[in-house]
Amino acid sequence: MKQNKKNVRKSRINDFIDAASEIIADKGYERTSVDSIARTLDITSGTMFYHFKTKGDLLEIIIMKGITVGIEKIRASIDVAPKGVLHQFCALVNAHITIIQSEHWHFHRVWMQEWDKLSDDSKRRLHPLILQYRCILDSLLTSLAREGYLRGDILTFRHILLPALNWTTAWVRFPEKDIQTRLAEQICATSLNQPLEEFRALMSREGGADT
Repeated sequence: MKQNKKNVRKSRINDFIDAASEIIADKGYERTSVDSIARTLDITSGTMFYHFKTKGDLLEIIIMKGITVGIEKIRASIDVAPKGVLHQFCALVNAHITIIQSEHWHFHRVWMQEWDKLSDDSKRRLHPLILQYRCILDSLLTSLAREGYLRGDILTFRHILLPALNWTTAWVRFPEKDIQTRLAEQICATSLNQPLEEFRALMSREGGADT
């Protein structure tokens, strides 16, 4: 019984975090009050402060959840991708697009738009999580460079690639799966200075070499 109550309470907190992230993503952190979030879930503002000491703590938890969910999805996508650095690179790009186009889009928007509203302590606590994603990406970029696909500076490439992925919502919104897959392939091909069909041929040969 205690375990069931604990699960219900955890689920309720998650509902609160989800609702808060949607409101903040829509209205902005500074224009979102604790009362407006509480009314969305038909609870009192005191309930929020029972779980989160400040509105800033809530913002940190929202961004933390967004980063954590993102890392989980990207790792899972890479894990099931065919062997080969091109397939894995494309899997990461596709997963990143999925994150900002999925039901979790509001977490990503809050992260991108409201990061500067966090306290320095919150940023320090979240930094190790951010480094996890950077390490995953940098590892793939290093492999791309080692195999001759990436000939530019890796750090500069990352600085260009991530904003480009984050802004795909300006090109297309909630695309069908085949459209999203093509978009991911186009981004990968263009970023590596390859025509799309040539990039696909390289992936095909890469997959064939492992069979």
